[in-house]
Amino acid sequence: MPETPEKPKKLREEAVKSFNETLDLMQKGKSEEALESLRKAEKAAHEAKDGAILFHTLKVRGQLLQSMGRLEEAMETYTFSLTTSVKLLSDDPENKFYIDTLHMNLNNLGNLGNIFQRAGDFPSSQQCYETGIEISQKQLDFHPENEFYRMYAGNTQNNLGELLFTMGQAEEAKDKYENALKNYALLLKNFPENPEYLSDTAMTLNNLGTLFSEKGQKAEAKENFEKALEILKTLSKKDPGNKKLKEEISLTRKRLEAI
Repeated sequence: MPETPEKPKKLREEAVKSFNETLDLMQKGKSEEALESLRKAEKAAHEAKDGAILFHTLKVRGQLLQSMGRLEEAMETYTFSLTTSVKLLSDDPENKFYIDTLHMNLNNLGNLGNIFQRAGDFPSSQQCYETGIEISQKQLDFHPENEFYRMYAGNTQNNLGELLFTMGQAEEAKDKYENALKNYALLLKNFPENPEYLSDTAMTLNNLGTLFSEKGQKAEAKENFEKALEILKTLSKKDPGNKKLKEEISLTRKRLEAI
């Protein structure tokens, strides 16, 4: 029998009702009950073929699972939502909702990678970073001037470099740091005085300097530390009250002195 118009409408109403119940349960701290209510919302949204509601449920599911400490499941949810967003954007590239969802899930996945790294779960951290880099780089193929994807790629390559260095994979870490610097350079080409881009560049230069120092390549280490120090001093002149910048300058000088 053909589907009646009332059925999708009823399913959407059920999805919205369950979704709102989920939010209410989350506010009350009833995570398990919230997750069960969210499953009902997802099922109804899927049957109603309502992508907007389904995306909202995926967003909340990932964050809810993460808050419950179920990090592997959260990673799977973020990854699924990312790949779905990319697929939908290929058909509707100007859809703001899809774009915002993609950005949000990239950030969620990157933050989850940081959590895994701090917890010592290096394989899961690496998976988060590599998935985020792959998706952001694909988006840059279509939108090479996009600041968000360029910045995300640079930051995540730096984070992956730090992870690989911690894992004893110095050459692989070096490649990631150098790729991060290439992305920052492209951003600085258009925004040469942007303090965030300059600060991130200095951070990666310091990371690269530390890597060379550990390998006994003193000349290369010195070159990167000096570049980082110059950037930090320039930033500090423009923001003399910034204590964090002063600390970074002091640390970089100590690294130079230790060579």
